[in-house]
Amino acid sequence: MDHHTSWFSFLPWYGSTLHYVQDNYGHTEMIARGGITTVHHIFAALLVLIILFVGSTIAKMRIADLEKAIIPPSKLGVVAFFELFLEIVFGLMEQIIGPTYKRYVPLIGTLGLFIFCSNLLGLIPGMLPPTDNLNTTFACGIIVFIYFNLHGLRAHGIQHLLHMANPVGTWWGWFLMPLLLPVELISVCVRPVTLGLRLAANMVGDHAVLLAFAGIFPLFLPLPFYALGLLVCLIQTAVFVILSCVYIALHTAEAEEGHH
Repeated sequence: MDHHTSWFSFLPWYGSTLHYVQDNYGHTEMIARGGITTVHHIFAALLVLIILFVGSTIAKMRIADLEKAIIPPSKLGVVAFFELFLEIVFGLMEQIIGPTYKRYVPLIGTLGLFIFCSNLLGLIPGMLPPTDNLNTTFACGIIVFIYFNLHGLRAHGIQHLLHMANPVGTWWGWFLMPLLLPVELISVCVRPVTLGLRLAANMVGDHAVLLAFAGIFPLFLPLPFYALGLLVCLIQTAVFVILSCVYIALHTAEAEEGHH
């Protein structure tokens, strides 16, 4: 399958969805170049959400009995996967954010699971990962951007905004505001862009390499690249989670650091 074809193309309602996109969001030539893959990525994102919903429901049912849940599972399954993944995420968040990390677990944990499962979907032949589309990765980056700014305002109020105008935190720092404010605004606003570009670029490159070697010799040659692809999936998920935690830590502690 080429980059414009996936298993979603065989779904009975795929054609009607593609026609709807063509009729409402652009002419046929534009859709033929990029819209087809966009529709594939929408279906892929929905599939990941369904997988996560079903998996989390199964895990919740299996740990409902607390006495049995205390004993670690003997083999890798749904519960073991969630426990292992979230334990790693919790460890990263505690090291970066500190003791208050539990406040931010719902969003960071959810984004981490979505990005990791989306990345893994690209390792399945005939599937397109949602995270090799800029629409998906920019959406994740914008969510993080809004989230850490809201928590910055919650933690420090108007000082969160004033800190960008006077990051030095002294009276003479206000004289540097015309110089420092644009720099601070650019550095903050570029964060969701870099989050989205980094994730999408790496997943597009990883997917292109897998497709290239799978097309040459589909049996054994791609196996080392599948192992490399799995490593890329893990690393890119970790990078997104770590950077999100760093931004949260910076914007919820920056005022105290400025006073010190």
